[in-house]
Amino acid sequence: MAKVGFRRRRDQASLLLLFALFALLPITVVFGHRGLAPWLLLASIPAFLRGDYWLKVFGAVFDHMDPRVPFFAAYLSIMVFCGWIFLSGFWSPRGMPSLGLWILGPVLIGGSVVWFAANVNRVWAWRIAVAYAAAIVFGMGVLAFEGVSGGALRAILPPEDPSPDRSRDVIALGRGVTALAPALFPAGIIAAAVWNRWAALAVLGLGVAAAFLNDVSANAVALAAGLAAAIIAFKAPRATVRGLSFLALAALVFAPLAAFLPVEAIFAFGEGWAPESALHRVAIWQAAAERAPEGLPFGFGADYARVWKETAPLIAVPGAAAPLSVIPNHPHNLYLQIWLELGLVGVAAFAGFLYWGAVAFARADLQKPVIAAAAGAFAAVLASTLVETSLWQVWRFAAMGLAAMGVGLAHSLHMNWSRVQ
Repeated sequence: MAKVGFRRRRDQASLLLLFALFALLPITVVFGHRGLAPWLLLASIPAFLRGDYWLKVFGAVFDHMDPRVPFFAAYLSIMVFCGWIFLSGFWSPRGMPSLGLWILGPVLIGGSVVWFAANVNRVWAWRIAVAYAAAIVFGMGVLAFEGVSGGALRAILPPEDPSPDRSRDVIALGRGVTALAPALFPAGIIAAAVWNRWAALAVLGLGVAAAFLNDVSANAVALAAGLAAAIIAFKAPRATVRGLSFLALAALVFAPLAAFLPVEAIFAFGEGWAPESALHRVAIWQAAAERAPEGLPFGFGADYARVWKETAPLIAVPGAAAPLSVIPNHPHNLYLQIWLELGLVGVAAFAGFLYWGAVAFARADLQKPVIAAAAGAFAAVLASTLVETSLWQVWRFAAMGLAAMGVGLAHSLHMNWSRVQ
């Protein structure tokens, strides 16, 4: 009886914690998108308090320690990747072996959140899924309001933004949209299951509005990619998973070909109409791809780009008020950063994680709407990794964990409620 009472109190506390976190999520993304990482850490507490989590998850890993098992192969690949980041810190000019934890942490914590979301009981599946969707909708709604009002809420609270035209606030709001964008697709699937398709369209429409009202063009690209992938997944779910996996692997393997980008010709073509940030990225990608082979086979080490920036040449970018560094703090392309900083070992380990992770997902017994939610979220993430993501931005990996949590909840909802089968 004592154990039953403890479990009941634990479950009640876990439910209250999750509801409180969902209530805080819109505030987090509006006033401090980097807070999404500690948010995800707190959301993992209900899983870590359950004994069956430790038995089932780590049992699934260590009871099948065979590289031919997709789940174990994916787990092994990401562990090698994180371990290689740790080792590269010893020869990196930054000298930060601890950066390996910046990837390992979100992977383990995100995995616990996904497991919990995918294994909740019938009552919890409904309550938590609705709370999740409501948090994403309210967050996007507040971000849309901020876009219309010019950041009225951020202007009310200190500190004041002294940057020209409050550019820091504008960028921060755009990053808030980035943090929620992948989660928009499982939220839409949950809305369709709980209410109807029109509710799902309203959820997605609100996210699109928030993206366009907050000036980060990469968000619009990410949402467009996610919408296309989700729609295709309803028609061909397995083929969509395979296609997205192929695109991610191709983006990684062929990233060094960016060295052959005709930067001057692109500058001449885009001058006068293309955004300065987009043109700058072309120069960044070429510079990173040209430098990467010099560091092979081991790479220049974790966070090398930040040190390289100090001595990198400047380049005149059309539309920019002053010459810009040919490399900022990171290459604005996740795959180029892996080639540059982690070399062939990092590329091979990450490729293994992408491939075996996709195989494990494809073999899972999932409903078509759940696959569509995952495809939309993955496509949005993929688009973002191509144009702006850095390995060392932990909040971006927390955003992936938040989206994966939504996919897990969508799965639980479809498994536990006959009306959405």
